[in-house]
Amino acid sequence: MQTLVTETRGIAQLITLNKPRQHNAISLQMVDELLRQLDEAERDPALRALVLRGAGGNFCAGGDIGDMLAARQSAADGDSHAFFQLNRRFGELLQKFNHSRLVVIALLEGAVMGGGFGLACIADIAIATADTKFSLPETRLGLPPAQIAPLWSPDWACPRHDAWR
Repeated sequence: MQTLVTETRGIAQLITLNKPRQHNAISLQMVDELLRQLDEAERDPALRALVLRGAGGNFCAGGDIGDMLAARQSAADGDSHAFFQLNRRFGELLQKFNHSRLVVIALLEGAVMGGGFGLACIADIAIATADTKFSLPETRLGLPPAQIAPLWSPDWACPRHDAWR
């Protein structure tokens, strides 16, 4: 893996988003590595929890701008599905983590923005430092946080959230 560092401690798998220079921005490569890691953890009967955290003092600054620029160029070159594919893959990540049998714990510090906010929302337990900054930058552009909104809506029909009602 190139964007994650993992370590198993007893019944927990620690997953560190490891792109500190980019404030752990989520790239397609990171999405693929997180999905692969989740699949492996789901198959391990000894594991009960996944702990997500970020390297370098930030949890996650959202989507990787490089991937967005590549999708923009692909769209300009005629690929009408470039942004759909980029967004759909991240949506798949959120869904799979949200429905995992494992307890997902997010250790939050520094920037928790956009897609990073989404990762925080799929956690069963989120622990934040006092100076953690939560942000949905897309709202400043007049765009709704469409992919993560269902994850923080109290009316969303989800087996995990039904237990809280």
